[in-house]
Amino acid sequence: MKLNKIALSLLLCGSALVGQAQNDNKDAGKYDQHKVFNPLFYFGKNDEYRTAAGAPGAKYWQNRADYKLNVTLDTAKHRVSGTTLITYTNNSPDALGFLWLQVDQNIYKENSRGEATSPVESGRFNNKSFTNGDEIQGVYIVTKDKKGEKTEKADYIVTDTRLQIKLKDALKAGGAVIKIRIDYAFDVPEYGTDRMGRQKTKNGWLYEIAQWYPRMEVYDDVSGWNTIPYMGASEFYLEYGDFDYTVTAPSNLVVAGSGELLNAKDVLTPKVIARLAVAKGSDKTVMIRDSVDLNDASFHPQKANLTWHFFCKNSRDVAWAASKAFLWDAARINLPSGKKALAQSIYPIESKGMEAYSRSTEYVKGCIELYSKEWYEYTYPVATNVAGIVGGREYPGIVFCSSRSRSGGLWEVTNHEFGHNWFPMIVGSNERKYAWMDEGFNTFINKGDTKVFNNGEYYSPEDAEKTAPAMFSA
Repeated sequence: MKLNKIALSLLLCGSALVGQAQNDNKDAGKYDQHKVFNPLFYFGKNDEYRTAAGAPGAKYWQNRADYKLNVTLDTAKHRVSGTTLITYTNNSPDALGFLWLQVDQNIYKENSRGEATSPVESGRFNNKSFTNGDEIQGVYIVTKDKKGEKTEKADYIVTDTRLQIKLKDALKAGGAVIKIRIDYAFDVPEYGTDRMGRQKTKNGWLYEIAQWYPRMEVYDDVSGWNTIPYMGASEFYLEYGDFDYTVTAPSNLVVAGSGELLNAKDVLTPKVIARLAVAKGSDKTVMIRDSVDLNDASFHPQKANLTWHFFCKNSRDVAWAASKAFLWDAARINLPSGKKALAQSIYPIESKGMEAYSRSTEYVKGCIELYSKEWYEYTYPVATNVAGIVGGREYPGIVFCSSRSRSGGLWEVTNHEFGHNWFPMIVGSNERKYAWMDEGFNTFINKGDTKVFNNGEYYSPEDAEKTAPAMFSA
């Protein structure tokens, strides 16, 4: 009797599975391919927060993340270590019981999801070597009382490129603030999926550092927490805030970063400051550090290490670069309002020459002045083009372009990457989901800029019919 019951149970389970499979097959036959390419992004809206067309409503909100970042670059170990202090403001109408952050360096671990989904034959977004990713040494909630500031260990879990903090008490809606401190370190990969990394030159290593601090995921009224993992090719969606950050490095390195350098007198000699002053008033490129200055000890303060202090206001991200091999030149950017900004380029001696990076600052100045006149005024105080291992990547106020780029190719990549400072750096779109939006807009404005720059020096009309096969090739 017992065996018969077991047999009957197995028979019934099998019948149920067959029935479920048949239902699944019926559902599979109802697949609607139009849903994948639906033109609407904001489904079911039309309330006080967002209109049916997706525009901000009367009570539209965005959460805010302000950062205080302090890191050290160890050039002997190719390692960045330090602390992230995040002040997160919940302007949403929802109490938040947990917080999500991005820990992008985990993509460089051998067992990362990004590595698992990369093409076997390698490619632009493949890792060439592996690191231990973001080595999280501590996550803390920072509070204040009458006795001063205190820290309490946070309850957190890391899953691939994401970190979740579980809060004891939900962060209240409507402007409540929480402070989070994270102590961490990571080894700088030599090739960081064409977004960051380090390159060896005859005068030393060149570092391009991005995705370098734990940063907040976006919580919005469309998707709630946007926690799509970082896969290498995927872009970013980030909150806005102010970035106050320092980079400590050996004194013979030049460090450039997003935003404004606040302590020039601490890290630059009077000779360099004087050259910068000339550049800030010049429409022609001025050399700040030439090849004869590379081994000149008087170029930098005589200390073992220097701490470079930067501030970037109302930004969604920051990045920086450092090397003792950098040549450095700069010129003035003239903005439509009458304000001025600084265009500058840093590059190894291998990239020097009028067919290469000796014209980079001219390109930076040209594209930013044209975009500012045509679209919207450039919002950052400095625009830096860095020549290095990264083929082409954009960050607020700073771009990484290949040190091998030359002539029209250098103009094209510089013009393209700085075009992204309008979309998505100023506009702030969700690139993780809709990367085509900023790439499409940027390609459009790039063509217009190239047609105008230096009387069309690099412009040639395109035959769309001839280029179509390449665009739609498998």
